[in-house]
Amino acid sequence: MSVQRAEVYAHLDHILAEERRLLAELEQLLQQETASLQGDDLGAMQRIGRARHQCVELLTRLDSERADSCRMLSFGTGRGALEKLLDWADPSAQLQQRWRANLDLARRCKEHNDRNGAIVNVKLGRVQRLLAKLRGVPPSPVYGRKGTRGGTLGARDLGRA
Repeated sequence: MSVQRAEVYAHLDHILAEERRLLAELEQLLQQETASLQGDDLGAMQRIGRARHQCVELLTRLDSERADSCRMLSFGTGRGALEKLLDWADPSAQLQQRWRANLDLARRCKEHNDRNGAIVNVKLGRVQRLLAKLRGVPPSPVYGRKGTRGGTLGARDLGRA
């Protein structure tokens, strides 16, 4: 059975288009998540978290499908395999351009995600300091002798409900 380049091109084009759609959706979700984190909107955070998880799951499936295509068509595994497959399927390099555009979009998503993680860490630190104050634990130094952040919340019974 011979595989036609046109069929492979169409398959890869579909994967890259779907990936682009999902990455754009993920970027929007991450931007919405930033707003909900800044506004402490718990309901929005939960809704966005579920949608983000579903989006990442679909992106993971597409990645597996892309890797399976490389393997089944004997281009091997890894990034180099995909580039070889894209070159073979599309000498005009349109698929390579779409792949690079998807990589750029994925980098932006990572930056948004890192920013959201930083917001969460700041909020968590604030809550930990407030809990420590409630428990009567003295504030910890910013950094310990080894350059690590110090401090524990200190276990203290605050009462019973």
